[in-house]
Amino acid sequence: MKNEILSERTKRLLVIQGFSEQDVDGNPNILPLTKWTPLLCAIFGIIGLILGSAYYFLILGLLMFVGAFSPYSIYDYLYKHVFRYIFRFGNGVPHGIQRKIGSGIGAVAYMASGLGFYFDIVLLAYIPACFMITFALIAGFFNWCFVSSFYVLDRGKTENKCC
Repeated sequence: MKNEILSERTKRLLVIQGFSEQDVDGNPNILPLTKWTPLLCAIFGIIGLILGSAYYFLILGLLMFVGAFSPYSIYDYLYKHVFRYIFRFGNGVPHGIQRKIGSGIGAVAYMASGLGFYFDIVLLAYIPACFMITFALIAGFFNWCFVSSFYVLDRGKTENKCC
């Protein structure tokens, strides 16, 4: 079954992010499900900046490591166990290695911001968090993920050919 709602460009970007071609073509709710993680990553990062809390960022960073070592991010588990019944987009879609690497980078960035707030190092507090928030928003709104792009460049091709 071909997902006729998505443009070929969007399909390609989702496959580059590590989602299977089968999920991209067969899931009518693929867009909201794939945007959930980066948008929540950005929102939680913005909340951290507003709070200016070292402990918040350290805990958020530790929780983000879940996404580096499992097929779903901490935000996907939040969707699955709390918000799935409200938004009704169906089950989440498992992440490929590209998003796992992104979760690991996000974890380190948010933990670095936590250390910046803890030791009162302004640049360390704000730069990593702003970096993550910016790129998470880009991924959430435009489906382009910098980690996936570098991963594909490094590999010379996507793992799943598409479109």
